[in-house]
Amino acid sequence: MEMMTGELAKRARVNVETLRFYERKGLLPVPPRRASGYREYPPDSVTRIRFIKRAQDLGFTLGEIGELLGL
Repeated sequence: MEMMTGELAKRARVNVETLRFYERKGLLPVPPRRASGYREYPPDSVTRIRFIKRAQDLGFTLGEIGELLGL
């Protein structure tokens, strides 16, 4: 089930601005938008964000995380 930005941030335990930052850095694919303009994220986005946060906690740079996500 697709979710909007606030719900994704809550489930992934991050700030909404963190989601937008990850989108700008290319770590999180830009999601499609509803007719109303709201972003609609797929369910696997939660897992992806948690992976990014965990990798950061382990000391990986955002560039390195991007490479890992590309594998």
